[in-house]
Amino acid sequence: MSMQQVIGIVAVVFAFVTVVSIAGIISETKVKKMKIEAALRKAEMEHGYAPGTYSRSFSSKSDNTFGKDLNEMGKEGITREDLEKGIRDLEKRIENIDLIMKERKEGRKDD
Repeated sequence: MSMQQVIGIVAVVFAFVTVVSIAGIISETKVKKMKIEAALRKAEMEHGYAPGTYSRSFSSKSDNTFGKDLNEMGKEGITREDLEKGIRDLEKRIENIDLIMKERKEGRKDD
C-alpha cells in the first residue's frame, strides 16, 4: 500500500466522522429545542393558558397588525381603549414569561 492510498483512506474516514458528528449535533439541537417548547407549553397549561399562548412562533403573518398605521387601525374600528387593553395584556404576558424563565432558571439550579 502506498502512502497516497493511506492518506486517501484517512481523509475519507476523517470526512465521514466529521459529517456524522455534524449530523449528530444538529439532531441534538433539534431535540433540545423540542424539549424546551414542550416545557414551555406545559408551564402555560399549568398557569391556565392555552398551549401555544407564548410558545407559538411569532413569525406568522396571518394577523400582522404591527405594520399597520394608527390611522388605518382607527378606520377599522380599533379604539384607544382597545389599544390600552392590548398593552395591558402584553404586559401581563411579559410578566408571565419572566415568571416562566425564573422558574426554569431555578429548576436548573436545583439539578
